[in-house]
This record gives sequence, C-alpha cells and structure tokens, in this order.
Amino acid sequence: MIINMASLPSAAAYYTQIKSKWASDYPSSEDIESIWGFYNECGYDDPQSTLKSMLDPITPLKKKRILDYGCDKGLMLDFFCKALDADTKGYGVDINDEAIKTAKRRFPRFSFQVGDGLTIPYDDKYFDVVLVMATMKHVRYEDRDAIYAEINRVADHALVIEADEKEQNVQEMMGWKFYNSNFAEEFDKNFDACVKVVR
Repeated sequence: MIINMASLPSAAAYYTQIKSKWASDYPSSEDIESIWGFYNECGYDDPQSTLKSMLDPITPLKKKRILDYGCDKGLMLDFFCKALDADTKGYGVDINDEAIKTAKRRFPRFSFQVGDGLTIPYDDKYFDVVLVMATMKHVRYEDRDAIYAEINRVADHALVIEADEKEQNVQEMMGWKFYNSNFAEEFDKNFDACVKVVR
C-alpha cells in the first residue's frame, strides 16, 4: 500500500487530536495486580522478578533518576522505584492528562508531566534509564525516529518492552490504532546502550 504522506496530519496535530481519546477512553489499570495479571497472560510466571532483573546490568544507578515514558497512572514507575535504591527519584510523562492527574494524587513523591507525544521535557542525559513499556505501538511509524532520538538524548539507557509482530502492520481495535513492527530489529537499530526486551 502506498501512503500519501501529504495527506497525513502533522505529528503535532495528530497527537493533539488523540489526547482527548486517551483521557476519555483508554482502559488504564487501576492497580498493580491487574498489570501483573496481564504479564501472567503473556507468559511471565513471576513478572516482578523478571522485570526487576532486566535492570541488573545497569545497577546501581549513578544519577538515581528514572523516567517512565508513557507512564499512565504511575503504577510501574512506583514498582521500579521501590525495586531499586530507596533514593531513586521517579519521573513520568504521558499524553493522557487524566492519568497524570491520578498519578500525581497517588504518588506525590514522583514528578509527573503531561507530554505532547513528541518530546521529552528534560535535559540531555538527565536519567539513568527511560522505561518504555507497551508504548511504542501507539507511536506512528513516521514519528518513531524522533521519539527514539529523544529517549537516547535524555538517558544513558532504555528498557523497552513491546509485543513483537515481526513486521509492520497497522491494527485497528475498538477505535484504537496499533502501529505494530518488528520491534526487535527496530530497537537494535535505535538503541546502542540499551537493556532491550521484546515479548
């Protein structure tokens, strides 16, 4: 299929347009147990230990700052901060302003910001690691290089978890678009100093 790039909305227009859908329709998890249930369904017997061990190669953290890009309500950020050093400072960015409001209420010790879907509002190499979990499939293909560059810009490492479809295909489900990819190949291409996991 040939895509007429001129007919696509600009990245800024696209992410602005979908923000309200995220706030009103996205089925966010209300508690950490529902997240563990999802990972159990994906084949992880002990997801807590598995996920924590993925950061072993880069611990102890030098800066003691981690960012969850696509943090939703902050549940996974809280898990990783508790699993790491007690002094670890957590930061979260998400396009969903309603989720960010909830995250700020539930986890006031962390710093949360509403993002624009395109940039990460922090200085170069500010974080030890950026967590990107089940987020990249929501990013359009034409915007991925810019997002990968932002992740690399703000952190020394990235932990990126995504379902791998082995090829590009856009899946539409319940009004949502999922931009599936061969994520293993994509992550290898874009992250040099990266803790990478694709399931």
